[in-house]
Amino acid sequence: MFSGGALDVEEEEDDEKRTQIERMAKAMGMTVEEYQLGMNARLRMEDAINNLRVVGGDATAMGVTVERDGNMPPRHLVVTVTDAGKALGKAKLEKNIVEALKSASDKSAVGRNEAQKDMMKYISDSMKKMGIM
Repeated sequence: MFSGGALDVEEEEDDEKRTQIERMAKAMGMTVEEYQLGMNARLRMEDAINNLRVVGGDATAMGVTVERDGNMPPRHLVVTVTDAGKALGKAKLEKNIVEALKSASDKSAVGRNEAQKDMMKYISDSMKKMGIM
């Protein structure tokens, strides 16, 4: 929905960048403040998703854990197989890895949904403060 970096028009010294922000806002039918709010909200949500860490599996019970971020596909993905997991044999270990991946993926989806809710709340709260709503 929004692309590019968030820039503050009042603080931006580069006339070209200021003009570009104003053009983008106008093209989207927004004020500059609304456009910047959207950009900042998007950046906050991206940071939350990038910094999210969830773990699926259980090192003790399953012999495997999967740690990942909130991105789909993940940018951060760590699969750990313990010696106990290796001792389970190929078929059982494969099954446990798949289960751990699914569990981590499900938790990641919950985290993404929470990040989106937080973004929408941030936008709503900010718009109220700006007197837009």
